[in-house]
Amino acid sequence: MNENKNIQNEKVLEDTPTYISVDEMAKMLSIARVTAYQLTKTSGFPCFYIGKRIIIPLHAFNKWAEEQANRKTILFEK
Repeated sequence: MNENKNIQNEKVLEDTPTYISVDEMAKMLSIARVTAYQLTKTSGFPCFYIGKRIIIPLHAFNKWAEEQANRKTILFEK
């Protein structure tokens, strides 16, 4: 049984992307594309550019998001 669980965990890790796009981030957070692009311009947001394309390292994004949650940061108010 443990062997099956290890195989499933390895499959999940294989399927997890290392980098995501702004559109993928928007879908993950259930926010509008425009808001996601605004978020990438926030100071300290983990991303880099290849040409005009914005690339977000998923591990850095998760760490950044957790830090925002721990601080109860308000990024955009209506």
